[in-house]
Amino acid sequence: MSGAGFMARTHAEAYAEMDVDVVVVASPSGPEEFVEELGFDAETFTDTATMCEEGDIDYLDVCTPTHTHLEQVRTAADAGVDVFLEKPIAGSLEEAAEIADLVDDADLTFMVGHVVRFSPSYAKAKDLDVGTEGVARARRLSPFPDWGSADWFADREKSGGVFVDLAIHDLDYLRWCWGEVERVFARRQRDSKSEHGFVTLRFESGAVGYVEASWAQPESRPLTMELEFAGDDGLVEYSSADESPYREWIDDGTVVESPFAKDAYRRQLEHFVSCVDSGDDPTVGAEEAIEALRLALAAERSAERGQPVSPAEVAR
Repeated sequence: MSGAGFMARTHAEAYAEMDVDVVVVASPSGPEEFVEELGFDAETFTDTATMCEEGDIDYLDVCTPTHTHLEQVRTAADAGVDVFLEKPIAGSLEEAAEIADLVDDADLTFMVGHVVRFSPSYAKAKDLDVGTEGVARARRLSPFPDWGSADWFADREKSGGVFVDLAIHDLDYLRWCWGEVERVFARRQRDSKSEHGFVTLRFESGAVGYVEASWAQPESRPLTMELEFAGDDGLVEYSSADESPYREWIDDGTVVESPFAKDAYRRQLEHFVSCVDSGDDPTVGAEEAIEALRLALAAERSAERGQPVSPAEVAR
């Protein structure tokens, strides 16, 4: 693993439930404490390059800040090591394209962690037929993520802000479900740290999507996720705040409720490990991740201009 922060811990907890051994950890700060706290029998390094050279590893799981992703992937590609990379793929389309070229040239198994696709509730919603697609609504609300090392989330040059880091979860998911987006229109409010943004999507099919993402919630409020799909044959609702978070309404009047287990991060990492073993292409490769980033950057551009933006305008 590269990284020893919050997301690395999240992945490590998933690995603890899998047939996967974390054998090396690299981080410029605190890798020994990270390994000791989680109870891993792992060797520690202060940089990824040395770890890839000296460690006996099957693949590299990168959980470092967004602005470091290109260098992390370059290091892995030089070592011929397969890569799982936390989302977003990068902060710019230029760096994302370079990452895509690196993993292609090195013939690596490569996946970007758009974890919402592996949430049982969200996967179930995608599979349901609500008829002609009408309106999709997704919300993701949290306090400011002050757990980032050196407060890197507050530096928009490094994190990309709330659209690139947080809204991208639902932008990727809605595109996966309902297809390509014709244009986006976005608004946001932000100060030095807190940020709250809204994105309206017009899909090529004519359907409409709405994404709300916030880093401006009270510290006492946990991360809240909501989803709604409405079509002419039914309605699907999900809210992480509900005890039974998933509800499905269908025409015969039936209401189906179902709590889901099995952590999405574990499902995501299990998928990647199976691809490493089989040689199959992961669900979210470089190109899918690039299109998600393109939508997030289109939202950013729209918010800056105060006008709708076509994702096609956001070139590499």
